[in-house]
Amino acid sequence: MPDHSQSRNMPPPALVTELIRTGQILPDQGWTVLLGGRTNQIWKVEDPRGARVVKRYVRAAGTPLFRNDPSAELRVLAALRATGLAPRALCEAGTPADPVLVYVHQAGQVWREGPQRVARTLKALHEQPVTKDLTDLPAAPDGSDALAQQALAMLADLPVSQAARLPQPAPILHVPPSRVRCLLHGDPVPDNLVCPADDPAAPPVLIDWQCPALGDPVLDLAIFLSPAMQQIARGWPLSADERRLFLRAYDDPATEQRLHALQPVLHWRMAAYCLWKMHQDRPDLAYGPALAAELAALQGLANQPIRPEKP
Repeated sequence: MPDHSQSRNMPPPALVTELIRTGQILPDQGWTVLLGGRTNQIWKVEDPRGARVVKRYVRAAGTPLFRNDPSAELRVLAALRATGLAPRALCEAGTPADPVLVYVHQAGQVWREGPQRVARTLKALHEQPVTKDLTDLPAAPDGSDALAQQALAMLADLPVSQAARLPQPAPILHVPPSRVRCLLHGDPVPDNLVCPADDPAAPPVLIDWQCPALGDPVLDLAIFLSPAMQQIARGWPLSADERRLFLRAYDDPATEQRLHALQPVLHWRMAAYCLWKMHQDRPDLAYGPALAAELAALQGLANQPIRPEKP
């Protein structure tokens, strides 16, 4: 029997026609579904001018931790055009109700090992100036109270019996807001980090910029280091040695100290997110093992607090 799964995931004919009409895609090119993303519809299109990515946003696919904002993604790609930190945007397409972004495909493999390389990418990103056209990006939650409130809002959406799977109450911390306004990727998980094909040792490029924000760089570090996010992508969390290598390469003692101070509430917030993902209309079963990994890390902090290395 023929396999119709690929054809069901192909772009709408009207979108293909529009992209051909505007010259963004040439006729009779091959379209391939890219399966790495968990939010939007994404295709790779072969093109003599260079492979392109066509990204069709699913408007209702944003979550409490990860927004889905096509206009923000386009603005960030434009701002980072000359940095090598992000793909090069080519055009917007579709309609306001059905937005589409076309950008240059980043050849390479998604990151799986060598955390020092990721640290260098994130450090370079966090050192970028926030240009005028990015100053209205959303502010990320800042400080222990804001992070705990974000988690509590997710738990409020769950049945009481499920919310009770998390240690209660929230970790009691008194970490004030940093007031830092760095450009954050917002979702620097392994599948959003592509190691360039022409130089596998080079720092990876960040893709999928639909939830950028301004705020404390600790938040990007926490997402990458999250046991849950690593479990989903690689099948296992980072080891203690990999975490040390990452933080040493990031080389910012003040940010590292703040990360360790916030770690209990960061783990608690991510565990709340895993539960939230597991109890939506379309449950994501990958978050079951992810929840276990995040809770194990939280328990590890209670048993033997992680302390920052001395600079």
